[in-house]
Amino acid sequence: MSNGQTVWIDTERCTGCGACVEQCPTGAIVMVGGKARVDEALCKGCEVCRELCPEDAIQPLAQGELVAAPERPAPTVYQPSPLAETAGAAVVVAGAGLLTKAAGALARTVGHWLTRRPASTGVSPRQSGARANNSYPAAGGRGGGRGGGRGRRRRGGRGR
Repeated sequence: MSNGQTVWIDTERCTGCGACVEQCPTGAIVMVGGKARVDEALCKGCEVCRELCPEDAIQPLAQGELVAAPERPAPTVYQPSPLAETAGAAVVVAGAGLLTKAAGALARTVGHWLTRRPASTGVSPRQSGARANNSYPAAGGRGGGRGGGRGRRRRGGRGR
């Protein structure tokens, strides 16, 4: 049964019973530390030991040709030009200056917004939707009341 294969022993499965050691015709199997070991130089691949192992710990070892891995190209390293380094630093400095100005403007705007008085908003109660005592506020213009500025006019000369 010699087909160029040798065997290997799964030490997790091997119980050290020694059945393979006694039956190996070439003496390639020895006991080391209570486990069977194969001397590959002596093993002829007859697999008699494999058939005798009660734990199925002896497995065939397939031999093949080693093939070199394909050569990989070396990675290219990015080297920025001196102009790119200088321009990058200038952009960072300019951006920091703009950010500082924007933060100051935002702080001033929020400060003005928080400190102004409600009466100075310029919004009339009618525009804001507020109603006093569930009645409509007086309309703007000459007439007052709910007429939209088209109230009666008094004529001069009458005794009222």
